[in-house]
Amino acid sequence: MHKHSYRLYRIYGYPGFGLVLYLIMVLINPPDRIFNSWRYYAFGDFILEFGFAVAYAAALFETGIQLTAWLNHWYAWDGRIKSRFAIQFSLHILIIYLALGLFFKIKFPNYFCYDDVMFRQTVIVGVIFSLLITAVFAAEYFFYRWNDAKLKSLEMEQLTTQAQLEALKLQLDPHFLFNNLSIVTALIDDQPSTAVAYISKLSSIYRYVLANRTQNMIPLTEELEFIKAYLFLYQIRYGNGITVRIDEAGKAARCGLPPLTLQLLIENAIKHNVFSTESPLNIHIYFPEGATMIVENNKMPKAVLEESTNMGLKNIAERYRLMSGLPPVVTNDELFFRVEIALINLNK
Repeated sequence: MHKHSYRLYRIYGYPGFGLVLYLIMVLINPPDRIFNSWRYYAFGDFILEFGFAVAYAAALFETGIQLTAWLNHWYAWDGRIKSRFAIQFSLHILIIYLALGLFFKIKFPNYFCYDDVMFRQTVIVGVIFSLLITAVFAAEYFFYRWNDAKLKSLEMEQLTTQAQLEALKLQLDPHFLFNNLSIVTALIDDQPSTAVAYISKLSSIYRYVLANRTQNMIPLTEELEFIKAYLFLYQIRYGNGITVRIDEAGKAARCGLPPLTLQLLIENAIKHNVFSTESPLNIHIYFPEGATMIVENNKMPKAVLEESTNMGLKNIAERYRLMSGLPPVVTNDELFFRVEIALINLNK
């Protein structure tokens, strides 16, 4: 919830609105009533009556400010706009009515003409201004919610672009291209059909990255198809050094996630572990209850750890913070490294 300072508003707004209220109270009364009262006024009486108007304006707006702050804590606008508006408006009127009732019990000189008619007029003006003030605070809430959504959208685009650039940088890394071209060259003579499949998977990886470079969310099924193509390259390269088991998605197939989430997690596993045919890296991807995705691998840490910024995990965490507010849950014990990701319902 946004916190605001109303200091300048209080300094300049209350006298201005006090003047407006004073003029309204003058204009809604018959001229003879006003002028008959004014002929008995001294200069100080005009100042005093204007002071009453400023105090009334301050009471109206200060009540609105304090009610808004209090209700934001106990009964926020989110998901209950109509009831919140009704409650705040009703409380505002009640407080102002009680304050006016106490004020009009004070005995004033006859020339002020503060009678029952004036009380009713003041209450009506208070109700109108209370409605306007409540509407202003409701509009303020909608404005800041819209502004927050816009900022989150821009931040999400930035993070998505960053993830895409990281992926492209990885794909276009000279070592990556050199290794893959070397493998294709070796396969052409001995296993031409595998070489064709290898090139097809490699091109599908580039196509996927380029096609989804501006997307914030994609279906889980598309990400799984992409990761199968991606893992095909590694499994041709490392053979049985990497084994991947992907469970049936089930209900999770109706959900989505940020693009390249799986790639970043698998790259993280490959980067931080040493593996061989005798001691393979086992990656397991599964979907408990169809609401989350877990990527789990056995741990075989490298003797000399590479310097890491954890940008992949940080990027995923930031994108999830913006989209669902549910950060990935990382479990890092002696035997396994596990990341649990909340899947997002695409039908919302």
